[in-house]
Parts: sequence; structure tokens; C-alpha cells
Amino acid sequence: MVLAPLVGALIVAGCGDDEGADGDPTSTTTTSQVATTSSSTTTAVPEREPSTTTTAFDPATVEGEVEAAYLRSWDVYADAVYHLELDEQALAEVYAEPHLSQVLGELENRIADGRSAHVIIEHRYEITVESPTQAHVVDQYTNHQRLMDPESKRYLEEDPNEVLLDVVTLNLIDGAWRVTQWQAVQ
Repeated sequence: MVLAPLVGALIVAGCGDDEGADGDPTSTTTTSQVATTSSSTTTAVPEREPSTTTTAFDPATVEGEVEAAYLRSWDVYADAVYHLELDEQALAEVYAEPHLSQVLGELENRIADGRSAHVIIEHRYEITVESPTQAHVVDQYTNHQRLMDPESKRYLEEDPNEVLLDVVTLNLIDGAWRVTQWQAVQ
């Protein structure tokens, strides 16, 4: 309940002149709570398991499409930082400019510095469809991402277990939802 006014303020502040921000009857807000499951403590080499996140929305709805694209963006990012591989084609399938350039830059720096990570996230998000081509995801998630040695895949730090709040904009581009902006709020 406390998150709802904050989410509304963030969306209105971030949207400015977006169609859905002015009371457009096609705007919808949907809330979902989804959690990933994965072991975050181990003495063995951690494996990058495929996402076990379950979706809350019917995949045939716009909210379901946005949700799937958002969660897929996390999976592609998690694979890239785990393996320290820059797969531009896979990244371009889930990210678009201007955010694509930011992700590519971060990954290039991680590769150069040898900063591999094991990404484990517990999601709690709301989806707002602003127009037929734009949606926002406000995710107050628990971050368990840990740096690891790129060769041995042994953890180099403790689980941060921190709660973060991000506002993510997705746009429908060439028939697919892609992340175009990512703003860390907290």
C-alpha cells in the first residue's frame, strides 16, 4: 500500500507528456508479485541456472508480453555477466537505445576488469501500460547479485540481500517489447 503512491509519483514524474499519464482510458495498471528461486549460498561452484521465475499474467495480454520481456531482459543480462560474454544480438533482442548502449558499456567494462557475477533477484513489481507502445515496470526487488571469480566461479563477496527500487520503461519496437530506459530510484 505504501508503494502505490510512490509508484504513481514516479510514473507521472517520469512520463511527462506520455499518452497514458493524462488519464487516457487505455492506460492500465497491474500489480504482480513474482519471486525467483535459486540457491544463494554454496561451497561448490554456483551454476547459472535458467530463470525459475513464474509469470503472473496471461502471455496473450499486453501485460503478459511486457512481463515476459522484462524478465527475459534480466535473464540475458544475468547470462552475460555470469559468463562475461558480450552477445550483442541477444542483448539487442531485449534492450533498445538508449539503454542498450549503457548495458553494452557496462558489460565491456566488466569483461575488461574480469568482474563476473551471479545474479539472483527476487522480484516484486507493478506493470503500467501507458499506451499501445509503452509500458513501465516498477520493481522493488531484493538483490542477491554477488561478484565471483570469472575462472573458478567462487564468490568474492557476501550476498548483499538489499532491497532496490527501479523504474523500467519498455517500448514496443518492431513487434517486440524492449527495455529502453532503466532508472534506479533507490
